[in-house]
Amino acid sequence: ITAPTAFIWFGLGTALYVFYKTQPELLSPTTQNDSILPYFIAQQLPSGVTGLVIAALFAASMSSLDSSLNSVSTAFVTDFYRRFRPGVSDHHCLNLARWLTIILGTMATVTAVLMAGTEIQSLWDFFNVLVGLLSSSMAGLFVLGIFTQRANSTGAITGFAAGAVAVYLVQNYTAVNFFLYATVGLLTSCTVGYVVSLVTPSRPVDLRGLTVYTQPRP
Repeated sequence: ITAPTAFIWFGLGTALYVFYKTQPELLSPTTQNDSILPYFIAQQLPSGVTGLVIAALFAASMSSLDSSLNSVSTAFVTDFYRRFRPGVSDHHCLNLARWLTIILGTMATVTAVLMAGTEIQSLWDFFNVLVGLLSSSMAGLFVLGIFTQRANSTGAITGFAAGAVAVYLVQNYTAVNFFLYATVGLLTSCTVGYVVSLVTPSRPVDLRGLTVYTQPRP
């Protein structure tokens, strides 16, 4: 899904570049790159279309945010809270998840307000920095768990931390392009996690259905 999505977004950026390149008088020279698309929507689209596009943007943002908040709340309650309190009722867990969603939503709103007031030159570049720093290590954990049978929790945690540290060092002390941050984090996380898993003891775990090598055969 990421490939066609990126193609659409980069195509949109290219179209905006061509539009304002041929009609530079329509664009203020002080407009930041991240403001060009909303500026185009507000200034160039018909009134009715502008409203529909803005409504679609808010709907898409809301669907992304609410799913993330619900996922984090559910993961915390299911994977952490219930593990330490196995006898707790479903009603209690539901109320806890609701409160967690409110708290997380408030934290997300405050973070967005603070980010809006900071001098970020490009949200796209900043997004790629964050993705490379954290998401690439998370992707490394999935690759490690799906495509190997030797990974254990110690190796996974160590690989995740090593991937984040490697990306941080690459970001701050090398001239590597930010498009490669995710690759650095992914490869580091997988490599370190697998090596550490080989040299650390772990208890036997039933891997049926969890890796590509242990899927049930028809």
